[in-house]
Amino acid sequence: KRTLDDGRLEVVAHVRNREPRRIQVQINCVFKDEQGFSLGDETPFVNLILTENAQEDVRFTSLNPKAKDFTLRIRQAH
Repeated sequence: KRTLDDGRLEVVAHVRNREPRRIQVQINCVFKDEQGFSLGDETPFVNLILTENAQEDVRFTSLNPKAKDFTLRIRQAH
């Protein structure tokens, strides 16, 4: 994570498939304030298709400069 010049938070997630098969997942980011409360600044889910042992970087940027922390959510796509 890093803070941009305008105060917004940027997060880069390194997502790796450790399965011996191709998988499809969805990932999003929920940005939080200093106390850990959600700011309502939540990104839409992004679809990722990862082959065996593949790694892909996903970048998220907050809309609000009050964001100081985050939670990444990953779920299996159906």
